[in-house]
Amino acid sequence: MQQQLWGGAAAAVAVAIASGFGEHRRRGRRNMDHVGFMPWTLIQVLAILAAMILASVALNLRQ
Repeated sequence: MQQQLWGGAAAAVAVAIASGFGEHRRRGRRNMDHVGFMPWTLIQVLAILAAMILASVALNLRQ
């Protein structure tokens, strides 16, 4: 059970890193009229929150 929680936390961190990269690309676009539809900042914040919750639960399950 604890390994699954750590795996989920690692996956959430990977999503947060990917969304940070997506936000960086969105801000650096050449044509400002081509807007995106993905809320990268919201995705990043939710992924970090999920990683923190999963890591906290995994730490509390230690025996």
